[in-house]
Amino acid sequence: MSRALLLGKILGFALLGVAAAAAVIGGVIGADLRHVTLAEPLWLLAGLLPLAALALRIARAPRPPTLRFSRARTATRLRAGLAARVVDLPDGLRLAAALLLAVALARPQSSRLADRIEHEGIDIAVALDLSDSMENQDLYPNRLEAAKQVIDEFIARRPHDRVAVVAFGATASTIAPLTLDHDVVRLLVRKVQLGGLDGTRTAIGAGIGVALNRLGESEAKSKVLVLLTDGVHNAEGLDPDSAAQEAQDRGVQIYTVLIGRHAGQNIDPGRLERIASATGGYAYTAEDRDALTTSFQDLLNKLEKSTIEGEPVRAELFAWLLWPALLLLVGDVVLRSTRLRRFP
Repeated sequence: MSRALLLGKILGFALLGVAAAAAVIGGVIGADLRHVTLAEPLWLLAGLLPLAALALRIARAPRPPTLRFSRARTATRLRAGLAARVVDLPDGLRLAAALLLAVALARPQSSRLADRIEHEGIDIAVALDLSDSMENQDLYPNRLEAAKQVIDEFIARRPHDRVAVVAFGATASTIAPLTLDHDVVRLLVRKVQLGGLDGTRTAIGAGIGVALNRLGESEAKSKVLVLLTDGVHNAEGLDPDSAAQEAQDRGVQIYTVLIGRHAGQNIDPGRLERIASATGGYAYTAEDRDALTTSFQDLLNKLEKSTIEGEPVRAELFAWLLWPALLLLVGDVVLRSTRLRRFP
């Protein structure tokens, strides 16, 4: 058999393998097959490598005859059987697998099966009061533990948002920076205890300021600060109204939650309302655990309205080519090891 004829035969088997794979894939994908595009079409050029390697192998080392006859008349009386007709099938299967892999590298995608990823696009900072009054037991088991439990549930309900946590007493400190690792944030919130900061005073302004610094790292379109406190600002340093103005300038909404019963006590809910309204947020009052839970549930509902529809993401189809390629390679190995095994 001439070299050109041998090359053509192997190419024929390869095209049959590719056609069979295409038929199966087309049957599964159906009408959506016409919406398939290639994200990396230049990778199709990789299909030239196995073709070049095959042509070079045939040109340099054509297959020698496996049996010799002393008389030509004996050879002419022999007819080629099925095995002799498909002896080059393994080479064709191997080439077909290589061509399918080249197409897979070109990343076929379906524009018809595209999906849109929805995400909230919100970065949230929670500022938690750690002044000594948070030990009050008008909320079970006390104000701080009730607040921690509700914050934990709140974070769990915002799986797509980055969250930061800040604690403040007489001063303010970061508990967790902005992160999507909510398991770590929730663990840190559970470990918060009174005494970690000077709790003799309540520096609401400092709490807002540190939380704004954490949100300063954000590139999100929506930024929210949740301020949870049980007292009035009575510490030196940044004034809460000035901090609220800074939040407004940065496009940060502040939601305040005044926690606990304060009959006859010196509190200033009007300031918390000013802070919230100045930034387009809302001020809540939670005198018991149910009210605290309801406040955060209402806050969740307000934030859920900020859902952003992301860019379309096309369905990747390269896996549909990998399985046929694998099956063709298995067929190649099986045939070479059994019926079409060559001697010597």
